[in-house]
Amino acid sequence: MKKNTTEKNIEFVSISIDDKKDHEKWKKMVADKELKGIQLFADNDWKSDFVKKYAIDGIPRFILIDTEGKIVNADAPRPSDTKLKEVLTELGL
Repeated sequence: MKKNTTEKNIEFVSISIDDKKDHEKWKKMVADKELKGIQLFADNDWKSDFVKKYAIDGIPRFILIDTEGKIVNADAPRPSDTKLKEVLTELGL
């Protein structure tokens, strides 16, 4: 049985880096694919504040952020990678 991620104090957030004109297309894709977790949209493409402030230079990019907003791993393994479990275990999660 799969554990609820909230029991471990984990949230999965996806931020799509797109142009503002593609917002409706993105919303449809999120609904059609029934994407889980928190889905956000950076609507200024590669010029978005998020992209610049976190030095995102390629996608996908996986970042682990603690409950205080501090980056604990700026280049984490993707959620489907078994190495992520090792990283989370090292962090005590």
